[in-house]
Amino acid sequence: MGAPLVTTGVDVSEVAAGVHRLALPLGIHGVPTVSAYLLHDDDGDTLVDCGVAAAGEEDDPADGTAALSAALAAAGSSIERVARLIVTHAHIDHFGLAGEVVRRSGGELWMHRRTDLDLAKYEDPEEAVDRRTLMLADHGLYGQELTESSEGLRDWLPVMPSIGRPSTLLDGGERLAAGGRTWEVVHTPGHSPGHVCLWDPGSRLLCSGDHLLRIVSPPVTFERGFEPDPMGSYLDSLDRVRALAPELVLPGHGGPFRDGAQRAESIAAGKRRRLAQVRELIDTRPRTVAELLGELFGGGALTGAQRHFALAEILAYLAFHEVRGAAARTRRPDGVFVWSTDIDEERERSP
Repeated sequence: MGAPLVTTGVDVSEVAAGVHRLALPLGIHGVPTVSAYLLHDDDGDTLVDCGVAAAGEEDDPADGTAALSAALAAAGSSIERVARLIVTHAHIDHFGLAGEVVRRSGGELWMHRRTDLDLAKYEDPEEAVDRRTLMLADHGLYGQELTESSEGLRDWLPVMPSIGRPSTLLDGGERLAAGGRTWEVVHTPGHSPGHVCLWDPGSRLLCSGDHLLRIVSPPVTFERGFEPDPMGSYLDSLDRVRALAPELVLPGHGGPFRDGAQRAESIAAGKRRRLAQVRELIDTRPRTVAELLGELFGGGALTGAQRHFALAEILAYLAFHEVRGAAARTRRPDGVFVWSTDIDEERERSP
């Protein structure tokens, strides 16, 4: 690995032969950077993820690409040299500049076809905020906490200059040559329905996006209208990646780390512990998601974004049990859902 190159708010380092990590600034909701990866080729480079519009820089051009341009230059490339942009998932921190990158480079934009669900949020953000508000209200959130937890999408929209439109839709299993390696696209839903990793079996190298992170357990969020069992999808995806046994993981946040199989197992074990804890809680007495929030995440103050991620992950745990017939919900007279393991009783009470 090469020594880091530091330039105007970005860190650039060679993390494997022909692969540079670009640590691009974010600074939103307490997330300092996002990691993009540049795969070098003589006839045009491949960029994996691209960050968001640079903020707070007087010399930033209107398209918001100042930080990305500086990072690419430090790695010996430029936006104009990007022949292919692969987005691991369409969350704005990984996708925000995609439209500008392909506009300036004329390159291709590769994304999984299930990213259409996230793209729809950016095309109609007000409808997305309304849908999230109704979902969280259904599960016991009210007042200012409901507003703060539902409107986080609006905080991100200013750092996405335009909406990127994929030119190539992925299903998983595709192979591509980039950076002197042959990569395979691995569909890894859970964190996002359209999440993909890039896998180089020759070097046992994995570009993991947000599927595997070194310290943080990636949030698995339930969104109404997306998929019925995102936690089940995520655990299956972790099993898939664990079986690959990556030697080196290039994550979407933070630096590279070793032993991807052990990290996948550690994350899965943590999710399974939470699944058991949630089931035990609703087995002792019926609970709302808002009540579970306090019991699972303590009484400390949460930001709106933190509260949303916590509530949405609790919903993913409950959906996992519901799909498998181990939990059920019914509405109270005030319209809020209450969850229980007493399946027969809940079905009798359901309207």
